[in-house]
Amino acid sequence: MSVTDLKRSQLEAVARHRDSLRVTPHLRWLFFEITDRCNLNCRHCGSNCTAAGQALAVSDIERTLSSIHTDKPMICLTGGEPMLHPEIFAIAERITAMGFQWGMTTNTTLINDETASKLRAAGMATVSVSLDGMEKTHDDLRQHKGAWQLALRGISALQNAGFEPQITTVLHRGNIGELETLYDLLREMGIKSWRPINVEPIGRACESGDMMLSNEQFAGLLGYIREKRFDPKCDMEVTFGCSHYLGTDYERMVRDHYFMCGAGILTASVRSNGDICACLDVENRPELIQGNIKTDDFMDVWNGRFRDFRRDRTEDCSKCLECTERYVCGGDSTHTWDFENNRPLLCYKDYMYGRKVR
Repeated sequence: MSVTDLKRSQLEAVARHRDSLRVTPHLRWLFFEITDRCNLNCRHCGSNCTAAGQALAVSDIERTLSSIHTDKPMICLTGGEPMLHPEIFAIAERITAMGFQWGMTTNTTLINDETASKLRAAGMATVSVSLDGMEKTHDDLRQHKGAWQLALRGISALQNAGFEPQITTVLHRGNIGELETLYDLLREMGIKSWRPINVEPIGRACESGDMMLSNEQFAGLLGYIREKRFDPKCDMEVTFGCSHYLGTDYERMVRDHYFMCGAGILTASVRSNGDICACLDVENRPELIQGNIKTDDFMDVWNGRFRDFRRDRTEDCSKCLECTERYVCGGDSTHTWDFENNRPLLCYKDYMYGRKVR
């Protein structure tokens, strides 16, 4: 059996598992957008976060977690910038006290040695940090001069507190040329895990026509990640994100697992206003809101709703119906699905074989 045939059989097994999860979902990750406030104004933000906004109450989060009586999912705190929540440590301590493991996604600009130590004491298990290039490109993307220096301070504080932060870098046309420079910097900093990903056509990124990677740049990014993963001299994990089906050439070559979008079958989220949804990156459309934790029992919603995410949406797309990769791809990631026109905004065939990227 060839490598391609082996991968195809394994991809089909993953697709069958996805089909079974549509019937019997298993909640593995629960994201809380504890606030939609942010101290930065990033050009690629998928949530259009601002300095003004709203926040979840500790009691809302506690009530949600109290409804989970079986396997406990991993809890992920995000925003906005979660460190802006006035009760971030109370939330963290309560999650830990209730027996859940939790992590956080942060820009680290508000983290210093004191707050990093408090996060350690509150039981934080994992932390993902955004660092989007070297100083000028990072600050330009974040639209905040000094954000890069603050991010480095925060990363250092987390390391001093005993954490091993994963660094996520969003690659766009303005920073794709800095991959190797950033790689060298992260190794010098003692970073053990780096996740370079492509900018997505969602949120504010849609407002900037100069951000999306070209076909050649996207293919180059995947090739770069594959090279690092198989380089015996590379002592840092370099991995592509969970987003997007990449075809048999790159599946399992740029990350440890095969693609499967878990929105609504493995993953659920709660927005800062209490709305229950599948994934925080999915377009915030009224018909995709499943309930609200202020009025609904979370697990009742998880077990009884999410029908839009537990069906084969490729049946609605003429392009997907004609595609030989349809079954294993499943319409790619839900967060880049165009619900208005029933088609994927990103398609690996477009990116890898030279078709124009929308």
